[in-house]
Amino acid sequence: MIKRLAFVAGFGIGFVVGSASGRKSYESLRESALNTWNDPKVQAKVSEGTDWVKSEVPVVGEKLAEGAQKAAGTVGAKASEGAAAVKDKAAQGAASVKDKAQGGAEAVKQKASQGGQDSGTPAKHSDAELPEPAVTEDEVDMKPAHPGPDAKDMKN
Repeated sequence: MIKRLAFVAGFGIGFVVGSASGRKSYESLRESALNTWNDPKVQAKVSEGTDWVKSEVPVVGEKLAEGAQKAAGTVGAKASEGAAAVKDKAAQGAASVKDKAQGGAEAVKQKASQGGQDSGTPAKHSDAELPEPAVTEDEVDMKPAHPGPDAKDMKN
């Protein structure tokens, strides 16, 4: 029905715009459209469609509300699960950091107790392992990805 209405409206607009007779054609088209709109059969269908829409609005509203409640419940459950997982990971991370800090403190105490024996020499090994550098200076590519323009590129 909507496709037909759009077709008729497009046809009418095209007729008025493309018409050589101008105002007279517009008036006849307008009168025809009003007669069609005021036709009892058309008004009966309009009334029937309006009543159907009014009857379906509460049903659609209820379905939307149910869907929103279900989505809110799902989101709440997933958020709770995520929060619990984050809490567990944070507790594990804190315990790991605490253990490593205690180990480092003990190593420092041992070094301090040895104090004067090798005070002038740096320690060769420590409990803390440092990562290796990712690349050396020689391995870094210092060439530009795109070379700059030269004289032949500057021609106008």
